[in-house]
Amino acid sequence: MAGLDGVRAMAVLAVIAFHTGLSWMPGGFYGVDAFFVLSGFLITSLLINEWGATGTVRLSRFWARRARRLLPALFLLVAVIGVVLAVQPKLLATPHVIGDALSTVFYASNWYSIHGGVSYFSTASQPSPLLHTWSLAIEEQFYLLWPLLILGVLTIGTRHRHHRRRRVADPHVLSVRVIGGSHLMLSSRRAAPDPAQRRRRRLHLAFALSAFGTMASALVMAWEAPNGYTTRAYYGTDTRAQALLLGATIALGLAVWKDAAQKGWFRNLCKVLGVLGIVGSAVLWSTTSETSTFAFSGGFLLASLAAGMVVLCAAVAPDAPSVRLLELPPLPSLGRISYGIYLWYWPVLLVMSGSRLHWGVYPLFFARVGVTVAIAAISAQFLEIPIRRGALPSWRSLVAAPAAAAAAIGLVLISTLVPVGATNVAPPSGLPKTTTSTLPGTPANGEPPALSPLPPADVVAPTQEGAPGAGRPIKVLLVGDSIAGTLGVGLSTYEVNDNVQIVNEGIPGCSVAMAQEIRVLWYTLPPDKPCGTGSPDPLMTQWQKWVDTYNPDVVVYLARGETFDQEAAGRWQNLTQSGFDQYVTDRYRQAVRVLGSRGAAVVLLTTPYYSSGTAPSGSVWPEDAPSRVDRDNAIIHEVARSETTATGHPVYVFDLGAMTSPGNQYAATVAGVPMRCGDGVHFTQTGGVFVGLQLLPDLAVLGEAHRTASPSGSWRGGVPSPTPHWFPSLPC
Repeated sequence: MAGLDGVRAMAVLAVIAFHTGLSWMPGGFYGVDAFFVLSGFLITSLLINEWGATGTVRLSRFWARRARRLLPALFLLVAVIGVVLAVQPKLLATPHVIGDALSTVFYASNWYSIHGGVSYFSTASQPSPLLHTWSLAIEEQFYLLWPLLILGVLTIGTRHRHHRRRRVADPHVLSVRVIGGSHLMLSSRRAAPDPAQRRRRRLHLAFALSAFGTMASALVMAWEAPNGYTTRAYYGTDTRAQALLLGATIALGLAVWKDAAQKGWFRNLCKVLGVLGIVGSAVLWSTTSETSTFAFSGGFLLASLAAGMVVLCAAVAPDAPSVRLLELPPLPSLGRISYGIYLWYWPVLLVMSGSRLHWGVYPLFFARVGVTVAIAAISAQFLEIPIRRGALPSWRSLVAAPAAAAAAIGLVLISTLVPVGATNVAPPSGLPKTTTSTLPGTPANGEPPALSPLPPADVVAPTQEGAPGAGRPIKVLLVGDSIAGTLGVGLSTYEVNDNVQIVNEGIPGCSVAMAQEIRVLWYTLPPDKPCGTGSPDPLMTQWQKWVDTYNPDVVVYLARGETFDQEAAGRWQNLTQSGFDQYVTDRYRQAVRVLGSRGAAVVLLTTPYYSSGTAPSGSVWPEDAPSRVDRDNAIIHEVARSETTATGHPVYVFDLGAMTSPGNQYAATVAGVPMRCGDGVHFTQTGGVFVGLQLLPDLAVLGEAHRTASPSGSWRGGVPSPTPHWFPSLPC
């Protein structure tokens, strides 16, 4: 039906508009749910029609048709991405894409995304070119499970009753003598049940099951995301099944009330519903954010209902005004290749980024659509349609499918043999090495400034031989988020050269300001359990436990979380807004007092500039704005100065930002040394070594006083690995 093709076209265009950042389409992500509703309707209609004609459903033939329809284009996509990553890795730079490719080919990418989570460090990385295949995985899981369930509901028990009737060869006969001596023959056999009535009962049962499943799925989503977006609610098959099951419910309802569906009054009702569905979809797509509480507490269900109204109208009243609207060129043509458009739009979007093209939002949108449509049309003409029409005989397709999957995965695997953004982990040569502390020194020989206490504090002389603590390493506790965690990898590599022992407790999401919901890239995320430990304790309580356990000589703090949009006092705020600035300032003050509670020197590292890519609109992500970084660093200096004055215990500042962002701008390489990972956020191992050459000697001097006063030596018990388990997941 041309109207249904129009639904497909509008759905995929809405998704592209949403990811391109068109301001009037904040709810374009609902286009995926329109796809789901249509898929549920069409698949269920096919199953019902086959069952009505034959009394069963040939599952093998059904799944074979689905494979011919879906697999060729998907394998081509994965193979092309593998080639691009091998030849031009910077176009689609992403770490460990092999996991994405495997989960895509086996239609499990939604659960793969849930398993990996959308934590701070992963969302700051370059998005995977296969990220969008989560919806294809949900559809394929539906195609696998729903036919089994429908077949069971419609057929279980019917064959048993049929055989039982056949085993009774003759009915029971009674002979009754009547007047005149004759006999009247009476049969005790019951009248055979009406097959049509039995069929209606089965369809009623399937309809009730589908309707119940729709509501249950919506309730599970609301339960999983009580405050808005969560990875589990967004990607879960059970939570997103509501749209698929709603489409199935429509198909079953039309089968149950087939006679009523052909009445004129019902057709007129569907025409009204079609208009309401288009209007409702337009309102939801243009007003709702995917991060809102409403979206996950009924918004997805309402969007599915609106799309369902349009689908119902197209099926029952193809002459309705809403259907005529959807049949306007070129919507039907786009709808017929909508699967290919959806497959290719996301990689095209990543390649045709705003930072590469520097075009406006609308030129960028139309260019992306044009290129995507061209690729999808070529794929359909030369690959998808020929295979659907039988270009591959059945026996060949049995061999071709796994061979194509293996070839696609192989190409991706080859592209990962040299990881994107790989760097030399040997200490860079030719870098100057400070041999004495420069506290509270000034830049020398063009080198970046070293630690400077505010106001100046006395420098403690190195511990004399034989004194308490002599010969024992300076104990440094590194805390903060994943930025600190990656810096600690390089610092730990070089620590032995300066008699410093580092414990790396830099963990994603562990920054002073991340105590509430945040926005980063596309996502709205609740705060992690403090420092990812799973502990219910507040952040400061967790830090206090570490300070008490490790008794460090120096505590170093570095994080980026303060630059994110955050929900504070019931509204979204960010740095440069006075109320939020004061909140961050107060949190910093609380942090330095906790971290220095056992007498350790506290060092705050300023943050460098970031370049985590461009938003769909082509602009920089808000958290990358230099103004936010500058304000964060200004607050760090203010807190160090005021806390030193108020407590008499110096708080030191090391200008990491000036060292790693020379010229007040983002730099991936400094003095020929690769400093930042491919995500434009985290530090490479060589970057940590580069910083350590300047930082560690000063930390050794700062820790002397505490080591002399509290010479506990090395930490007892285990300490975290200097290389966090999540570090290999970054493009470093």
